[in-house]
Amino acid sequence: MKLLAIEPLLVNQRDDLFMIMARAARQPSTRLIGVTDDDGRLVGVIRIRDLVEDVLAHTIPEALMSDLASVDDVARFGHQVESHTAADAMLPPAAVSPDASIVAAFRRMLKDGLSGVYVVDADQRPTGYLDRLELAYLATRGLPSATGRASTD
Repeated sequence: MKLLAIEPLLVNQRDDLFMIMARAARQPSTRLIGVTDDDGRLVGVIRIRDLVEDVLAHTIPEALMSDLASVDDVARFGHQVESHTAADAMLPPAAVSPDASIVAAFRRMLKDGLSGVYVVDADQRPTGYLDRLELAYLATRGLPSATGRASTD
């Protein structure tokens, strides 16, 4: 059962960040972009926040430069300026197997600070996407809310 209108967005590791931004803008509910190799295997993910900052570093760097307060901030900004492709901007892949539990999926998201994870087959090809909000809703459905009423559809 699909609860949210969040469709996975998969891009190739060689795709240009500006092209990825244009595709992501057409899917505003997408929170985590999957990056694949030429064989369609998941090789990384890009958070929307990181994509926006990497593109801004190229177009209006002054928007980011005012917040550079530490050596780590300067290093991150330098990386953003050097990022041109999905491979430059991606984080390690965030994935679970099709038989993973809701708890395992949540643990992976929380460990990596991500809003979702991709479901991959044995060859690491994406077969689905799990969003944190959707999983939280499924995990708490029927439980009492803060008002004491059970949550329902």
